[in-house]
Amino acid sequence: MPDALPRHCDPRVPKSVDAHATVGVQNLAMKKEQALAAAAMQRRAILFSDLVESVRLYERFEARTIEQWRRFAALARDSIAPAHGGRLVRTVGDGLLLEFETAAGATAAAFALHQALKAFNGPDAGEAALWLRSGIHWADVLAEDDDLFGSGVNLAARLASVAQPGQIAASVELRSALTDSLHARIEDLGMRYMKHLCEPVRVFLLHAPGQAAGPRAPSSADLRPAIAVVPFVALPADVEHDALGHAMADDIIASLTSHPGLRVLSRASTAALRGTTLAPARLRELLGASFLLTGQFYVRGDRVSLAAELCELQGSQVLWAGRVGGDITALFEGQDDLVPHLVAQVSQQVMAFELARVRSLPMDSLASYSLMLGATGLLHSLLRHEFARSREVLEHLADRHPRQAAPNALLTEWHVVQYSQGWSEDAKRTAQEASVNAQQALDKDPEQPAAQVAAGAALVIFKRDYGQAMPHYQRALTLNPHHAEAWARLSECQSESGLHDQSLESALRAIALSPLDSRRFIYECSAARSAYMMGRFDLTELHARASVRMNALHAPAHRHLVAALWRLGEHDAARQAASNYLKLLPGATVGRTAGSDKVVPTPTSFSTILKLAGIPA
Repeated sequence: MPDALPRHCDPRVPKSVDAHATVGVQNLAMKKEQALAAAAMQRRAILFSDLVESVRLYERFEARTIEQWRRFAALARDSIAPAHGGRLVRTVGDGLLLEFETAAGATAAAFALHQALKAFNGPDAGEAALWLRSGIHWADVLAEDDDLFGSGVNLAARLASVAQPGQIAASVELRSALTDSLHARIEDLGMRYMKHLCEPVRVFLLHAPGQAAGPRAPSSADLRPAIAVVPFVALPADVEHDALGHAMADDIIASLTSHPGLRVLSRASTAALRGTTLAPARLRELLGASFLLTGQFYVRGDRVSLAAELCELQGSQVLWAGRVGGDITALFEGQDDLVPHLVAQVSQQVMAFELARVRSLPMDSLASYSLMLGATGLLHSLLRHEFARSREVLEHLADRHPRQAAPNALLTEWHVVQYSQGWSEDAKRTAQEASVNAQQALDKDPEQPAAQVAAGAALVIFKRDYGQAMPHYQRALTLNPHHAEAWARLSECQSESGLHDQSLESALRAIALSPLDSRRFIYECSAARSAYMMGRFDLTELHARASVRMNALHAPAHRHLVAALWRLGEHDAARQAASNYLKLLPGATVGRTAGSDKVVPTPTSFSTILKLAGIPA
């Protein structure tokens, strides 16, 4: 009898049978491999600790940071982890990945890591101080000598990103394995959305037993770009005219301080540079400024002519140069257009420069002030693709500067705008994300007016809780009486409380405080809303038209314009305004109108008027 042929060569075996057999063998092998992997999976507490603001630390204090971090990682590996029944699996760039046999061991080790880092900093570390933020999760993982595998590892890292500097965040699985007040004082933060995760995760903060709250890391530097205005030089040199150069610089500085996106250096910081010819890089080093405004002027009779130049110092690039003139007497009396014209040019050029960079360059290549100013411009453009980009930029900023409240406050505004424009596909999730960002802003810096405004806005827009929101706005105005957005938001609360005159006054104050603010169209709409709720439909039309003129894509302004025209009896004009609204914003609807429905004492509601004018429900 001849030797049997191998099965895959035997012509008596149908190929289909052979193929099925091969698949079967493969499936068996796969199941066996999965079974082996499952057998190797072990329940572990995964601790991920991340060095806060590592990029800044390595850039400014490289040698010190490297030396301290290496010593700290060695301490974690050789002492802290073994003492609590765990091991350092690996260092992940500027982070540590550790595993522990018990949840209690991981929690105690996390406290020990944070406490040990204080000794490395010392009392005089200042901005060079190292801070950790940590995340702990309890899950099944596959452990190897130098790595851990499993979705639980990723969640631990995500939890660390939710924690603030000095904090330890934990999952519900980890928390369930702990006893409150014994292993830690546990604070429930509720459901939090995290990057790259579709569903929210319940998060807990762990404080050392008996500790009221974790230590707060000092806030890092202001994210806004700084501009320096050097007192202008008289040509020809004339001691008699020196005061005029300083006076014009003072007026420009005072006007630029009203721009919410700019930080303006005092004249005392720049007076010594008058007439010097230092290189831009040196000026940037001396002043810590991003932009510099200089100029020369000459006087002829009662007239002054100023030639000014705006320079971006990092790239030594002249952004704008021009000549403006004015009457000296009117200038000193504040009645000449020279300063307002120059200020408008400067603010527009800075914004345009940063917007162009944020639109075209990778975020990792841009300075934080560029991202901050650019994101604000993208957000308020109300173009859908730019609006989406602004969220990416703000989330990047929040990751880059975990101590700063400003990115989270702006992310809250992002969700408010998304909802108000009718762009939210999941209103519940939008509300939750807005509330989370508002709370994070408050947690990071409750003394930041923008954080208080964000907290109030989330309460008003998504919960209609005007009573709880008003103290936030009042606190913001106590911190900064010139905060335009706080006045505008307060206006809405005052309307809902029946304080109509005060409401309109607050909205008008917001407008007066924001000649250069990219949000001014929103404040004009606040005034329109206040006027509507007073029954002042002529005034509503005036402010709604001003808002639409400034930003034709602002949905609430269009809705108030339509309603005001209808109330004034101009039904054809209202229908035309509604048609314009729908052309500019296809798919637009009546939207959020509950506040306007509630107060105006008329037989037809705000939302019904919009429907009558042709706007879909």
